[in-house]
Amino acid sequence: MLTATATTTPTPVPAVSVVIPTFDEAGNVGELLRRLAEALPAGAEVVVVDDSSDDTAALARAAAPFLPFALTVIHRDEPTGGLGGAVVEGLRVARAEWAVVMDGDLQHPPAVVADLLAAAPGHDVVVATRYAAGGDGSGLGSPYRHAVSRGSKVLAARLLGGAVARMSDPLSGFFAVRRAALDLDAVDPIGYKILLELVVRSRLERIAEVPFTFGTRHAEESKSTAREGLRFLRHLRVLRRAQRVVTPAAAPIRLDDHRRDRRNPRLDVLIVTSEAPPIVSGISRCVDRLTVGLRERGHRVDVLSSVQIPRLVLGEYRFSTLAAHWRRVTALLDDYDVVNLHGPVPTMSDVVLLLAGARRGTPILYTHHSALAVRGAETASRVYNRLHRVLSGRADRILTTSEHYAGLERRAGGPPVEVVPWGVDVRPRPLRPHRDGAPLKVLFVGQMRPYKGLEWLIPAVAGRPGLALTLVGDGPHRREYELLAGSAPNVLFTGRISDDDLHRAYDTHDVVVLPSVTQAEAFGLVVLEGMAAGCVPVVSDLPGVRDLVADTGLVVPARDTDALAAALDGLAADRPRLTALGHRARRRAEGLGWDTCVERYEAAMTATVADRGRVLPTTPAAARPSITRAG
Repeated sequence: MLTATATTTPTPVPAVSVVIPTFDEAGNVGELLRRLAEALPAGAEVVVVDDSSDDTAALARAAAPFLPFALTVIHRDEPTGGLGGAVVEGLRVARAEWAVVMDGDLQHPPAVVADLLAAAPGHDVVVATRYAAGGDGSGLGSPYRHAVSRGSKVLAARLLGGAVARMSDPLSGFFAVRRAALDLDAVDPIGYKILLELVVRSRLERIAEVPFTFGTRHAEESKSTAREGLRFLRHLRVLRRAQRVVTPAAAPIRLDDHRRDRRNPRLDVLIVTSEAPPIVSGISRCVDRLTVGLRERGHRVDVLSSVQIPRLVLGEYRFSTLAAHWRRVTALLDDYDVVNLHGPVPTMSDVVLLLAGARRGTPILYTHHSALAVRGAETASRVYNRLHRVLSGRADRILTTSEHYAGLERRAGGPPVEVVPWGVDVRPRPLRPHRDGAPLKVLFVGQMRPYKGLEWLIPAVAGRPGLALTLVGDGPHRREYELLAGSAPNVLFTGRISDDDLHRAYDTHDVVVLPSVTQAEAFGLVVLEGMAAGCVPVVSDLPGVRDLVADTGLVVPARDTDALAAALDGLAADRPRLTALGHRARRRAEGLGWDTCVERYEAAMTATVADRGRVLPTTPAAARPSITRAG
């Protein structure tokens, strides 16, 4: 039984919802609410979900008239799911876009709420961590509790992998989460570790971290017991089993059990792509943002990728095993209104176009990224591109990211072709103070593979006065590039970095450079991200990339170290021009937000289905079930 009391007048849309599960916290709840009153922004709400046998709920209600925020107190007579169940109950009641989950014992400082919200843009969950640089877990107390906490963290990372392994504190009970990213119907909490439950069940991938100091308890005693330890182990086993059913990718599907409940979504969409999370690549990020955006618009979206269909990797060559699974894949297609196929990918996109295109069943919206360009196999690539262009004519509609590729895909009597560039998160314009005499800060972001052109970029900058190069990313050839840079003091390799650190890198560099040498560089998403931060793009003269840059930056011949060096030296010597181009790049990026991209994909999918004469459900958006997740 639930007893809910809204004891102050709620705001129309709260600035933030704070969800606090409590169990016998009578000695803490008053002080906690007082500190929250000092820390929370105007228009916040607090939801207390209480499983206590003491006066916690009564004391919270008594404090309500004196609080500057809306307060809802829920007392549960049956504490189903323990602390995790209480959090889920609070998340269902919460009304703000972002909810902050924190304990009721004051070991989670209310002042950190502002830090969590500041890190929220571009993410789906922000974790307050004890274990990242600047964090402190001394509030745990005894060495035994420290050892148990760290051991549990390592165990969870090894068993669950993926996003859990990437977090420094996956067992934290203090975090902010974007409620639209959660699939609360899939959540089945067991005990304390609700963050694990939400990340695994809702397949959250876009995660940031904020260091904090884990405080000592204000009053009462810790609820941690040996029984909770056993419950934690059982929870890990259950989550591991759940991962085997649904692997941690953007809305994956099960090839052996594809039948799904179709409760009037506007569109049922299957995205077929070579790469999706947790794979790290530009295509993976684009597919993830497209998936999230379509789901937020009420559509049901599944993704079939190399996460579900293994691929064979031989050096730079990658081959899908999709054909071996074709009978089961074919059985999937009729469950969807439209298939969005991404290519060209040898042994994947060609197989789908050849076999599914011939069926004329579920319509195919084909997204053409670029021409295939494999180093050392140029002749084979040209032959394949001609063959794939014939096959792409079997699609119902074609999307490209640039006018160049749209022109190559258009043909008399062929499917309609539209240009839909990828999107970008446009954040507040960073401050770029004038730095007299400072070197031009040049940023490269990407995989360290031969087609990225680093063997021409590094010599263009290494040891050159007035230039400083930062290389973000990793890959099998990184060591070769480090040797190429030698001891040059103006070349820095960072490896992979967090999204927050990447945003800071964009904000603090003058130029984003993309020296790629083949058409495998289809669009240049990192270039668009840099442009959104006001970086001037300097790119190789490649289709797609040059269309994106247009007149906002510099386009230089591929594989030309001297031309690249001259372009960078010119910008370093002409700061007014650098500033003007940066403003121009920012304005262009502002017109290419993710909302625009997703809206155009939605329109293309709807038109593709309508062209086949299919009738779509007309259930209003507000009445559709919420089907959302994060990347």
